[in-house]
Amino acid sequence: MRPFLCVVAACAVLWLSGCVTQPKPDYSNFFEHQPHSILVVPPANKTTAVDAPAIFLTTVSAAFAERGYYVFPVFLVQDILNDLGATDEGAIAAIPPEKFKEVFGTDSILYVTITDWATSYIVIASNIIVGAEYRLVDAGTGAVLWTGKQKVIHDSGGGGGGGGLIGALVVAAVNAAVTAATVPYRPVAIQANNMAASQSGHGLPAGPYHPEFQKDREQFK
Repeated sequence: MRPFLCVVAACAVLWLSGCVTQPKPDYSNFFEHQPHSILVVPPANKTTAVDAPAIFLTTVSAAFAERGYYVFPVFLVQDILNDLGATDEGAIAAIPPEKFKEVFGTDSILYVTITDWATSYIVIASNIIVGAEYRLVDAGTGAVLWTGKQKVIHDSGGGGGGGGLIGALVVAAVNAAVTAATVPYRPVAIQANNMAASQSGHGLPAGPYHPEFQKDREQFK
């Protein structure tokens, strides 16, 4: 039993590492500019997963729209940026914020950097890890309105089964093989975005299309 307990403890440490309290953002610029609309640009990618940006881009809009903001259709934005020659993260980062305002009429731009996109295996457990950093910028002035950081570590399999530790290892090996073939990153990315956007005191204050608009400001002071 002792080796099994050690593994459980290691998994618990890994889970807690994704739940570190983040410093509270400064919301003074946010409330001064009070955006109504958000344009999400294609994410930058600090991981080795080449498919991460395309998958992640499909998960961002809903979380921020549900906070009460108009979010421009991400694939329409991507197509227009491609037409303008901004086909990679370096070219997108070089576009001045006011250019986005001129072309799209947006109030703000959301830049996302994918920091974690991997599956880890610890003896009898496998975990899907998705992490991202967020930066919301005023389209008129370039002022940073909000920053956020989120990492989700999701237990995707392992443990269970008869036969004690040996049985658990056999089950985990099978689960790991299945997970490696079809890793469900998208639901974990959705969870990361939801947590980043809606976390009380750290996410985005309710926007103009949300019933709590201007009623939740005390949470963000």
